[in-house]
Amino acid sequence: MSTQIPMDPPKLFCMPARPLVCGLALFGAVRSFIQFFFSSGIVVGLSHIAVLLLDLLLLFGAYKNDVFALKWSQRVTFACVIVSISRFLIYPVVFASYMASGLSRNFTGLDPAEIEIISNVTSAHENFMLGMISGFTLEFATGISIGVECVKYLLVHRLWEYAKATEAISSSRYVIP
Repeated sequence: MSTQIPMDPPKLFCMPARPLVCGLALFGAVRSFIQFFFSSGIVVGLSHIAVLLLDLLLLFGAYKNDVFALKWSQRVTFACVIVSISRFLIYPVVFASYMASGLSRNFTGLDPAEIEIISNVTSAHENFMLGMISGFTLEFATGISIGVECVKYLLVHRLWEYAKATEAISSSRYVIP
């Protein structure tokens, strides 16, 4: 007797969702691990470790098709969407203001080529354009971050529904003599 799962495995367009979520989680875990070593400060380092552990939870849930881990990964991914949206509202404005005000010239952590570009900006109009361009660039990058988090949430939700369905089918098998 074969039992069929009442739904197809989840996909994003034509790509299967499970390898895609595993890849995104693995990429996020490696990124967090690398950022942990380059972080300055305990609080920033601990935040990277927390993100690393959450990405490992997502990787475990997606790889093992575990309902509990996928449900918590779905909740965490939703929180990441909210954090990405708040970053979208704050970071571009702060960074553009920082660049447009000319305070970036006082920053010592820049490469010589970047210092040369910023030091050539002398007029208020050039400061404004530098701030506007840098703000739009950061806005675009954070917009992509929101899109990736939303797609990840959608895929995790689909994997969770699929895991629930497969668990329900496997637990409802009856032995017929």
